[in-house]
Amino acid sequence: MKLAMLSDVFNEDIDLTDLYKAIKTNEMTVEKKASVLLYDLMLPPNYKGYKYLKDAILMLCDENYECNSFTKNIYPVIAEKYGSTSQNIEKNIRSAVMKIYEVNSKEDLEKVLGKSPIIFEKPSNVKFITFCAEKLRLER
Repeated sequence: MKLAMLSDVFNEDIDLTDLYKAIKTNEMTVEKKASVLLYDLMLPPNYKGYKYLKDAILMLCDENYECNSFTKNIYPVIAEKYGSTSQNIEKNIRSAVMKIYEVNSKEDLEKVLGKSPIIFEKPSNVKFITFCAEKLRLER
């Protein structure tokens, strides 16, 4: 059932055979991996904080991007991209992270995120984004 809905996540038609090959040969882009991660965490793409959370994770995955402060480096860039405010971006990301922890059991979170202290209680935005970005970097 999850695979049938992946085209909604990627906003394109997907040949499941090609997707399987891409996963097996590790040819998926980081952007698609981030989409799959959020999909596996049952965060709907139409959820307001979805695109902000995904962008923040992708920014941290970029090895050329240095982040000393989310409030000075990450949130303002995303806010400018979407014509919003840093406070609104932070609030919507926090809401998306809360949604993930509301709809998933600890067992579900462990399946997706692995054994980590992050699965036991809702982390801050910074911890969650940093953890997800590092997970995607390690999968390269």
